[in-house]
Amino acid sequence: MSTSETIDTRLTSHKAQLIAEFIAKHHGHVKGRGRPLIVSMQGPQGAGKSTLAAALVKLLSSSFKLTTAVASLDDFYLDREGLDEIAATHSSNKMLQGRGPPGTHDVGLLKNTLEQLRQPLPNSANSVALPIFDKSLFNGRGDRSKSTIPINPVDLDVFMLEGWSLGFQSLPEDRLRQLWKVGKTASKHDWESILQVNDNLTQLNKETNNYFDCHISITPLDWGYVYQWRLQQEHHMKRDNGGSGMSDEEVRLFVDRYMPCYELYGKRNSVVQSLRLVYGSEREVVNVEED
Repeated sequence: MSTSETIDTRLTSHKAQLIAEFIAKHHGHVKGRGRPLIVSMQGPQGAGKSTLAAALVKLLSSSFKLTTAVASLDDFYLDREGLDEIAATHSSNKMLQGRGPPGTHDVGLLKNTLEQLRQPLPNSANSVALPIFDKSLFNGRGDRSKSTIPINPVDLDVFMLEGWSLGFQSLPEDRLRQLWKVGKTASKHDWESILQVNDNLTQLNKETNNYFDCHISITPLDWGYVYQWRLQQEHHMKRDNGGSGMSDEEVRLFVDRYMPCYELYGKRNSVVQSLRLVYGSEREVVNVEED
């Protein structure tokens, strides 16, 4: 293992320990209720959410004796037909011309899944089918897979849903307009497009906020780091797969579609108790905040 890999492993272990202690504390609030603690985790592209989640599952099991399942908000995207319909209906909204921003997720499916997890039937046959979104279909545009992943909530202590925008809360129109005007990328979009995404987020908040018990947020000191992190991620993937992937410019354009939401909603996270890890440019934890 190289020196950089050793450092990355140590950083991940430190982050996992911080989060595991937070989760274990909150698990005590639902223990005995016959359902898992439901946790949301937000972190931008390239921040290492998947690696951190995998380390967290192992740590919660080995050190806290908590069985954990992790799912991704990405798997709750609308199917191909639904995404195409959204893009066509809002053809002038560049943010909605592909999966990602609020408005491109199947809110009904997400709500139904969270409902089953929060109020499971008290028997071993109570299986919840987690969807899978296959990003490789339709030349990378993606579609929902016919396959699902079954989990049984009565066997779980913790269920974590991770995603780049989880916990983001919609804004009152006057505050939204203020941030839109000064946002480096948000201001490049017309007001109606920004308002549409905010309305979509309002609907998502309304339907799903009450299902989460606590929240974890990964926030960079500078949202500009996301371009650097996502580019590093793409370079590593291309190194491992023989060079298949996006060009540097395509990565920049990809992140551009998400950046307005970071500028608008990144400082206002969650309506439940939360743990915020603030990252420096090398993904190191520079501050820990709890509220």
